[in-house]
Amino acid sequence: MSYTAPPRETTISISEKDDITEAEVVDQELGTKEENHSRHIPEDELSEAQRKLEAKVVRKLDWRLIPILGLLYSVAGLDRVNLSNARVAGMNTDLHFNIGDRYSIALLVFFVTYLLFELPTTLLLRPIGPKYLLNGLAVAWGVVMLGMGFVKDWRVIVVCRMLIGVFEAGYLPCCMFLLATWYQRFEVQTRMSWWYLVNLFVSAFGNILAFAIVRLDGVHGIEGWRWIFIVEGAATIGIAIIGYFLVLGFPDTMLATNNLQGFTQEELQIILDRIDRDRGDSHADKLTKAKFLTHVANWELWVYGFMFLTCAAPIYAFAYFIQIILGTIVTSTATVFLLCAPPYLFSILWTVGCAWLADRTRLRMPYMVFNAAITVIGLLVTAYSTNSGARYFGVFLGVSGCNANLPTIIAFQSNNVRSYSRRGVANGVQLLFGAIGGIYASTTFMQKEYPGYRTGVWCGVATQFLLILLCAVMFVHFKRRNKNAQGGGEIIQDDAEFRYTY
Repeated sequence: MSYTAPPRETTISISEKDDITEAEVVDQELGTKEENHSRHIPEDELSEAQRKLEAKVVRKLDWRLIPILGLLYSVAGLDRVNLSNARVAGMNTDLHFNIGDRYSIALLVFFVTYLLFELPTTLLLRPIGPKYLLNGLAVAWGVVMLGMGFVKDWRVIVVCRMLIGVFEAGYLPCCMFLLATWYQRFEVQTRMSWWYLVNLFVSAFGNILAFAIVRLDGVHGIEGWRWIFIVEGAATIGIAIIGYFLVLGFPDTMLATNNLQGFTQEELQIILDRIDRDRGDSHADKLTKAKFLTHVANWELWVYGFMFLTCAAPIYAFAYFIQIILGTIVTSTATVFLLCAPPYLFSILWTVGCAWLADRTRLRMPYMVFNAAITVIGLLVTAYSTNSGARYFGVFLGVSGCNANLPTIIAFQSNNVRSYSRRGVANGVQLLFGAIGGIYASTTFMQKEYPGYRTGVWCGVATQFLLILLCAVMFVHFKRRNKNAQGGGEIIQDDAEFRYTY
């Protein structure tokens, strides 16, 4: 077997530490000081029996971790479409969102608070723990969303959107942080795509669900668009309560505290040994102020952020404006809702296929560049074609290209970052640029340019060319640093064996 040490004995019981957090227990037992963890048996020297055992453990992990995280994030995804669905279903008239830029303001304020709270929330994941933080946040924004169904003034909707931005801010980076601590580098994109496909599936049928909910119009004297917020807010709260019992913690924490959550000590040790073989950071290093300042000053992390902006901007643009775009192709509201689903369903296949190939070939950049090209073609066809069928095909391309790049870009960052402290900061920095992408999309798709939105389209195209340029820069940079490390002249991220991936 690849693990050579017996499970760690817990030297300090949880009952003796009721006044401190679970993370502090792990810090005392596993490391406020740096430890040198063995690489164990090299990957290519594993026995067939060991490979089968590890595959079995990973399959169990897949079923335990991916579905619940995907389901929880999908309820956040509902918020990406429910405002636009409510607008089409009557909110536009009832709350006078058709005046000036009120709708754009409601979109924009969400991203302001999202931007401000994303990094701080991500840094809370380790001390608070995934079970409490992720589900607590979901309950909070579910309550706010439910309350939006009873709002009488458009300005209150704006305030609610700001609150939802606060609570949703750290959700995506926290999920990505947690996933990365359980899997090896060239497994993580496939898992991220599985996690994300749940969100895409909800995005596809969220519009159809909204159409079904709107048919409650008049029940208990409540308008149909209000029921969208009420039903989806209540569903969010319910799923978060279920998530409290299912969300896993960090593997090293679970082993150290003997809170196994359905795993055995042997299975958790196998997970940790696999991570050590891959990148040698299976146990957490404590995030100090000095480490935080060092990590946040690393320009590579900010490049990962700009890369994420380039996929977030078109994702948000399509999420918020797809109904409006399709409304220029067909006139029936019901047909608009139905036509929203196929592009997202196709993007599921595209995203999973790209992830499988990327993990199989151990490459990220070529797929990022290819999907950027697909997104550009989709945006331009949607904007400039006069044929309705061609414009709809452009939506398919645009939605698929930008959504496939989301797990690819996150996996690219995850593959090239080592240590818990650096990963926590990297996820927070990278994914706060998603909020900037949302601001970018909501301000460049201007109501006065309806229905063509030419400024928004070309701003979206510009982000894809930026992504291609950043890929070129990072390829040259990584190639140089790997060459120096191979010759013994440089140690990358405190590990002589670590190499950047492309």
